[in-house]
Amino acid sequence: MANSKRNLKWGAKKRLEFLETQLYWSGRINRQDLMEHLGISKAQASTDLADYKMVAPENMAYDLTEKTYQITESFCPQYINTSVCGFLEKITSSSGAEYLPLPTREIETGVFRIVLHAQQTLSFAKVSYQSMSTATPRERVIAPHTFVNDGLRWHVRAYDFLTDSFRDFLLARILEAQSADIEDCCQLGVWEKMHDQPWNTFVELKISAHPGLSGHQKKIIEQDYGMVQGETKLPVRRACLLYLLRRLNLLTEGLDPAEQQIILGNREEALKWLEEVTSEGSDAVSAITR
Repeated sequence: MANSKRNLKWGAKKRLEFLETQLYWSGRINRQDLMEHLGISKAQASTDLADYKMVAPENMAYDLTEKTYQITESFCPQYINTSVCGFLEKITSSSGAEYLPLPTREIETGVFRIVLHAQQTLSFAKVSYQSMSTATPRERVIAPHTFVNDGLRWHVRAYDFLTDSFRDFLLARILEAQSADIEDCCQLGVWEKMHDQPWNTFVELKISAHPGLSGHQKKIIEQDYGMVQGETKLPVRRACLLYLLRRLNLLTEGLDPAEQQIILGNREEALKWLEEVTSEGSDAVSAITR
């Protein structure tokens, strides 16, 4: 079975991923489904069904009456993640699901390609960055290591040679970029990802229902967030801590319980972590390089 999966070509594997997705979420699959959705021939559809049957013989059984393969109780995924949220994200391009429209931040293609190249090749980029705290852009050399999305905007985590620290740069605020030679960078090696302590350190947030909610309201929130014994634990990189707290509206206190719904059980500890990030060179007040 393992050899059968390993020897599959990329195209064949993607077709089997689709087959398994349909089988799991719809409970059934047949040749016509594959032909219509993948644009393949009847012969290819039959081959794909046979290949999947070889890889996972216990996952589906043929129903002679319905003339279709049905999912079995012993189904065990081979190619897909059975997360509901993951499935919903996949079908957002169809009429089955939709994201609310949000304003986008324009990222210049040429700029991004240079920053991406630096990130992929572990090299450097000289950028012109427009911050909120200065009237004009400032030139700086960065060594990017990871792109991050906080749900509303993209930034790149990078070593900043201007401040000699790891910081976050909003991609939309990088106005110009060009590759930088190694001579432009001092202190060789300090920019490496393994030296980014806030990035490499994980902390744990403890989320619980707002104490101001009624008993049945608390139960609803606990169910929504999959809380165990009234609590959900979220591991997060210290470098991303403020983004998550903001996204969950956990930095503000005093809101109406029905509006806020959840609170941070270890708030004092979390604020201490933010202070530590500040002392290590990151801007924990804005969480974005100014």
